[in-house]
Amino acid sequence: MLARAAGHADRAVALLHPLVEAHPLREPLRALLMLALHDAGRTAEALTEYVRARQLLVAELGAEPGAVLRAAHAEVLRFEEPDTDEPRSPPVVTPAQLPAALTRLIGRGDSIAALDESLSSLADGPLTWVVSGPAGVGKSALAVQWTRGVAERFPDGQLFVGLRGFDPGGTPLSTTEALHSLLAGLGVPAEQTPQQLDALTGLYRSLLSGRRMLVLLDNARDAAQVAPLLPTSPGCLAVVTSRHELSALAVTHAARALPLALLDDAAARSLFAARLDERRLAAEPAAVGEILAHCGGLPLALAVSSARVATRADASLADLAAELGESSLDVLTLGHPTTDVRAVLSWSVDALSAEAARVFVLIGLHPGPEVGVAALASMAGGSLRESRAAVAELARANLVTVRRPGRIVLHDLVSAHAAELAETELTPEEREAARSRLVDHLLHSAVGATRTIFVTPLPFEPAPPTAGVTPETFADVEEGNDWLAAELSTLIQVTALAARSEAMHTRAWQLARTLNGYLWDRCRFADMVRLHELALAATQAAGDRAGEADTRHGLGEGLVGMEDFDQGGAELLCSLGLFGDLGDRVGESDVHCSLGRLFEAAGSPREALQHTEAALEIYREIGDRSGEAVALNNIGWLHGSLGDFETSLAYCRQSLELYRRHRDLTGQSYALDSVARAYLGLGDVRRAITMYAEAGEIARTLGHRYNHAENLTHLGDALHAVGDLDAARHAWAEALEVFTEVGHARAEAVRTRLQLVDDPTAR
Repeated sequence: MLARAAGHADRAVALLHPLVEAHPLREPLRALLMLALHDAGRTAEALTEYVRARQLLVAELGAEPGAVLRAAHAEVLRFEEPDTDEPRSPPVVTPAQLPAALTRLIGRGDSIAALDESLSSLADGPLTWVVSGPAGVGKSALAVQWTRGVAERFPDGQLFVGLRGFDPGGTPLSTTEALHSLLAGLGVPAEQTPQQLDALTGLYRSLLSGRRMLVLLDNARDAAQVAPLLPTSPGCLAVVTSRHELSALAVTHAARALPLALLDDAAARSLFAARLDERRLAAEPAAVGEILAHCGGLPLALAVSSARVATRADASLADLAAELGESSLDVLTLGHPTTDVRAVLSWSVDALSAEAARVFVLIGLHPGPEVGVAALASMAGGSLRESRAAVAELARANLVTVRRPGRIVLHDLVSAHAAELAETELTPEEREAARSRLVDHLLHSAVGATRTIFVTPLPFEPAPPTAGVTPETFADVEEGNDWLAAELSTLIQVTALAARSEAMHTRAWQLARTLNGYLWDRCRFADMVRLHELALAATQAAGDRAGEADTRHGLGEGLVGMEDFDQGGAELLCSLGLFGDLGDRVGESDVHCSLGRLFEAAGSPREALQHTEAALEIYREIGDRSGEAVALNNIGWLHGSLGDFETSLAYCRQSLELYRRHRDLTGQSYALDSVARAYLGLGDVRRAITMYAEAGEIARTLGHRYNHAENLTHLGDALHAVGDLDAARHAWAEALEVFTEVGHARAEAVRTRLQLVDDPTAR
């Protein structure tokens, strides 16, 4: 490549683009384009080219990229500049997500040796291990301890995802959700991730390619769930744990199998004795034998029993063994009938204080993968201090693990036992009351969190929290965002829980509606649709037409976000009719605005203008100044789309004034972008640049990445108009990175802008 070798990277890109388009499967050409883009300072586009190439090769040839393309990708991802000793910033973060090794590993020497020996093969390709065995056999403990011991061999990072394959609530993590988690660990914000599984997988594997990374995937349900999560690049290690052997992965990914058996007698005794005084054990060997017989060589049962014995130093082991025998119930289905796990767990729970035992039972009603201590306090109807004390006691008894401050996780067998106790020890009324307090807690907390982010009020005010519920509070937008990100999976499951209860159907649709803005801003349209489908079923079952109207509105918006304009339009029109029948003018005006956005996205600005003007008329009629600001801005934007920039400027400036009067920063960002567009259309380019920059800074500060990308695109247009090509290129490249990662159609338009600015003949 003479142009690249001579230092003319931009010229090389201009020459290579048409060649790659003409010969899309020629990997050497694509590799040269990637390197030229990288040399030109356009690394994000270079990585995008790799993702596009991989997707095309897999679709057309059923093959992964070859050595030449992988080598180019590795060069783009190198952390060192070629001509300097100074380190270069990595394109992604270096995660260190492995959980703490909390359990002493005993009796697994042969397994560790096999794992260690396999590392020598990493240079030849990716390495995948499947650690399998019955629940409680210590799969996760082995995987965590070993991966932590070899983590230094993977300097580019270690990722962890709990797949919840055998979650007692029956809700395994979807492959899409797992990829979102992995990409977040690699530094890709949730709002920048694609919606489609193929695009998610492509981006994930692209970011891992050329790096030495370790991925621990815990508690997998089946091979289909885990296959897209496995690295495919040499130097990467994946360790998967599952109750099943996942033999299909041996065929598709050359995975190695490591089945774990129950511990032999010597190892079981060593594990049980690890926390106890040897003299105490030696004094009562028969009692120790009884306890070990109940545990049957299962590490989970041994660990829980050991913790139980250690906390009763004043009691004889014979007495404790007798208690264990008396508490025996039928055996949990583990494939090993000698292991009475339920008896061991019951024995430990019986020894808890009354408050800790009550909290443990209530945990069995919580549907989430993690349990917030504050939510537990509301479920119990008590104070946060009491809940924290109870959780500390449960942790000492080895029944829960504190994942991070204020949040706990349970082994799935322990969680299943808690759920059984909730069914047998609580009356139906007590279970319903605790679940109701949980839903109340999360609804009011979610409302508080979203209010730190958005000024526009929700179209409802939730009923006051029931007695005993203390919602969480948030000091700023960062705290609100962090809580929503941590609780999103639980919020979706709690919405499903509420949707199944006739007494809670109103809170089901209110939960879905509360999360609308948060999910829309992060392009989580599939989650929007899922939530509102749950809520819709609840409102229809209850005959709640007002709830149905609002839910169909949110469902339509989610479908429009996914560019399903036909179905989205049908839901919005149905919502409009329902609001009209109910005489709900606010609802009607809001849906007219959404229909305006649908028709604009579908390329019909005149139809969009009709709906948005109808919305403005209603907003003014009912005195809704916030809604009026939205409609004014949208009308101004649509007039600009039709080429009437004078009218556009007049409407958008009115909108900006209203937003400023109400101190709505989100609205100001929208209106500033629209005003700038009008100025650009009128030829006042310098003023447009200033306002685009101001809009972008507000969006960046608020964490609205998608809107920031739109602002950057428009800023690039204005900079290009005044001939500042370098600044325009920089703005467009940053915007392209976001649009590509979220899989948004705007990416192609921005890519075209970059091609034009980099190709002198096109300009």
